[in-house]
Order: sequence, then C-alpha cells, then structure tokens
Amino acid sequence: MPAAIVREVSEEITNNRDDIDKNTMKKCCLNLKAIFVIKILTVSMAFLFTSCHSGYLSIGYQVYPGAVWNNKHTKVAFIASKTAYRSAKGITSLPDGGIPRYLLSNVGLYVFDYENKILNELISFNELADCLGPYSSKWDVKLVLTDTMVYYLLAPVPDWNWQIEQARTPENSQLMASLKERYKQAHAFDMYAKNDKVIDSTAFNNLFAESKDVYSCDLTLLNKQLAEIPLTNWGLKLDEIYPKSDREYIEETIYLQNPSSQTRRAVIEQIIAKLSKAEIELLLEKMDAYKNRLEGLKKTEYEFYSKDTYEQIKALL
Repeated sequence: MPAAIVREVSEEITNNRDDIDKNTMKKCCLNLKAIFVIKILTVSMAFLFTSCHSGYLSIGYQVYPGAVWNNKHTKVAFIASKTAYRSAKGITSLPDGGIPRYLLSNVGLYVFDYENKILNELISFNELADCLGPYSSKWDVKLVLTDTMVYYLLAPVPDWNWQIEQARTPENSQLMASLKERYKQAHAFDMYAKNDKVIDSTAFNNLFAESKDVYSCDLTLLNKQLAEIPLTNWGLKLDEIYPKSDREYIEETIYLQNPSSQTRRAVIEQIIAKLSKAEIELLLEKMDAYKNRLEGLKKTEYEFYSKDTYEQIKALL
C-alpha cells in the first residue's frame, strides 16, 4: 500500500478516535453534572424538610373528661395526655397548618392528691395512644376511685370494630385487634401494690353506675389546682425534651417569641427561678424596656399577651 494512502487512513482513524473521545468526554461531563445536580437537590430537599419545623417548643397537658373523686373527696383519678412538639412552618404548614413534629406524646392514668398537692402517674397507655392519638375526643373513659384502687375501662371513639375495619394495613388491623383484646375488659390498679389486673366487666359497670354522678369531678376546678403543679411533675422537662441554652429559652420567653404559654411557664419554673434576685429584676427591666420601644398595636398586643409571663417572673422575687 502506498505510503500516502497509509498516512491518510491513519489520520482518518486518529480523527475518528478524537471525535469519539470528545463525545465520550461530553457524555461523562453531562453525567457528572447530572449527578452533582441530583445530589445538590437531595441535600437541599433534606435541609428544607428538616428545617420546616419551628425552633420553638410547645408543651402541655390535657385532662380528659371522666375524672372522679374518691369517696372522701381528697383524691382525683383521671386520664390525661402530655405532649411536646415543634409546629410546622414554611411549605409544610400549608394548607392547614401542617403536621407538627412530636417529641413527646403520652397518655396515662393519674391520681392527684388534693390535700398534699401530689401528682402521680400510675400507668401509661402509650401503645394505645400511638394508634388513637393524644386527643381526648378519641377516647371513651370510665373510672372509679376508692382508697386503694383505681378501676378503669378504656375504649376508642368510634368503637373497636370500626377501628379494626378502618385500619389501612393488615399489620395495623392485627395491632388494633390485639389492643381490643387487651382493653375490652375493665381493669383494676392497686395503688399500693402497684399492680394491674383484669376484672369482671359486669362488676365494674355496677361500680361505675353507682359512682359516676356522685363522684364526678369538675374539670375546671381540677385544672385550676393542677395549674399550681410544676410541669416537671408531669415529666415535661425542657432539658430532656428539647435541649437549648438557657439564654435562648429566656429570650424567647421574655420577648414572647414562643407563642406557647405553657412552654414559657416551664422556662420560668425550670430556668428563670434558679436566677438571682438581681438577674430576675434585670429580666423584668428588659421586658419593660422592650414594651416601651414598641408602638401602636404591637405594643398593645405585647402588653396583653406578656402580662401572665411578667407576673409569673415577678412572683419569683
């Protein structure tokens, strides 16, 4: 083969190889860019959704209807929930406020000693609460309290059969059926022996019928008394549920950045109460100075909504 032809063929092969290499490089670059973009979007979305809940903690408790006195009117038995959550914000709060990020959601049986101002949690029903939620409207509660025993019968609203039929998966249906077997009968909790046992439902119904009108406790009166019980007695401890610096908790409290009045109360009880008299006075001065810098509606709103917080702090002096 003539040398000229060999060179021509060689050059053509080289040029084709260069074109192939260039195309391969372009494809590699495009793939790398696509991978990079996907990773950036993944990280961005992860950050977006992990940061779509408020940095402010909301805590509280709710006493369910059905609270009852003992025969001496010295103690009250009741079912209550205690919750701690961070509210949804940004796009996750649309259109209906979004789903809070719960850090604590418990339901339990409590006895409150009126004379000694002592609150005791006897049993938790968290497995049942996980299915029904911590809202009192989902629970049907029947209680009887004696000097030594708390008798109780719990059921969901709507009833067990409805809950089982509406379960979204076979696993949930089986779980609800298991809970039905566990709670369909009445129970008795011995406050001294600290044990819980199943009792005959007919006997319970007779006890309940005899006592429900005589020993029913007014929730308004009960909640007024419970408002004097430190939130730590409920197990609502800030440093365990959502740790932050004392400074952050104090500032969001005195400037009303956190809309939860119960959380502000917890900050006062668990953090501000430990400060010196001079430090507490300084906080009150800061609240007064902040209020005086505001104008119009903002000043009126701050003055109105900060009143309880201000008085609670002032009471520590």
